Amino acid sequence: MDEFDELLVKVIDETTKYCLGEVNALILYGYLAKKSCSMEEIPEKLEVFSTELRSLLGFGRRQIYGAASILEETIAHALCLKLKVPYDEKGPIVFSDYIRRLKNTYCQESKEDFCVNVENVH
Repeated sequence: MDEFDELLVKVIDETTKYCLGEVNALILYGYLAKKSCSMEEIPEKLEVFSTELRSLLGFGRRQIYGAASILEETIAHALCLKLKVPYDEKGPIVFSDYIRRLKNTYCQESKEDFCVNVENVH
């Protein structure tokens, strides 16, 4: 797992715990693990993460309206803050596409220009 993926997992964990609470975050992680998507696998399985998040939190009627989309946008925004890049998306995002574009942008940058030390991220 590269630095970007480590940071992504850390941001997902922090944001999920902040938004849903520690207990609900652990329930979500257990659910994802049963669906073959552990926390460490999320960077490679962004679509599975998004689909299962929508399945669990809901996406439409009878469930928390838009909770999955809101959590995904909050994760994306928090990741941008950690990377010190602007988050200027208007409206819903396709989480997997957005994260991949963000990662590709930074994988193309040199190590000198993209210095993210995961241990120093709070």
